[in-house]
Amino acid sequence: MDFITDIKEGFKRRRLWKRLAVLELKSRYQGAFIGTSWILLTLILKVGMLSLVYSMVLQRDIKEYVLFLAIGVLTWNFISAAIISSGMVFSKGSSLMQQMKLPQSIFVFQNVYRETLILILYQLFAIPLLIALKGFAFISVLWLVALAGFVLIVLNAFFVNMWLGWLAVRYKDVQPFLGSVVLILFLVTPVLWPLPEKFNDSLLFLLNPFYHLLELIRAPVLNNEIPVLSFLVGIGCLLFNVVICIIFYPRVKNKLVLWL
Repeated sequence: MDFITDIKEGFKRRRLWKRLAVLELKSRYQGAFIGTSWILLTLILKVGMLSLVYSMVLQRDIKEYVLFLAIGVLTWNFISAAIISSGMVFSKGSSLMQQMKLPQSIFVFQNVYRETLILILYQLFAIPLLIALKGFAFISVLWLVALAGFVLIVLNAFFVNMWLGWLAVRYKDVQPFLGSVVLILFLVTPVLWPLPEKFNDSLLFLLNPFYHLLELIRAPVLNNEIPVLSFLVGIGCLLFNVVICIIFYPRVKNKLVLWL
């Protein structure tokens, strides 16, 4: 089975990975009074408190800043969760993988689908917030560009989950390392703070792919702009991740179960 066939076979079993993703999501909040509503409530509290503090620190109008922050935080939450959870993609499914021969992509589909469901839940906060602060006139056809940006981010997350999942199974230090790297990336990426105009051409940001992933959503929604450079970077990252998976899949497909 080659890599493309693995993905096709995994997609055919979508009823399985969708069910596994939903069950995993429900199990996180099992016994909680409001259940999965905590996902939305946590985002609201996080954005609310950070907006109050950073709008004063950065001397920004809170109405403008809260929109900037909300879109940045919900996008970053998806990206960071996808990266960190990739280290557990295959280890969580180790019992199934050891009992039956399944496409490896099933467990990647499960992980990315779960995080995508959370991302969709986030929109129940973000879209009403945008309309409440800006009105219906703020809605633009360019929001479809942001939707395309989300699709590009999700596709990148899928292939990153695949090869990082392999790496984390082979080398156990990768999982804690991912958490540290994501924290550093959060600090150097403009998630909480707008990029100063004088640094628009700075290589520190232009070479940061996570900055461009955020711009895929922020630019169309907040500035009515199509971030051409950010789309090119996102597509470049996607091609890189796909090539990595194609190259290493033949080397790990028969060894992965032994590493678990």
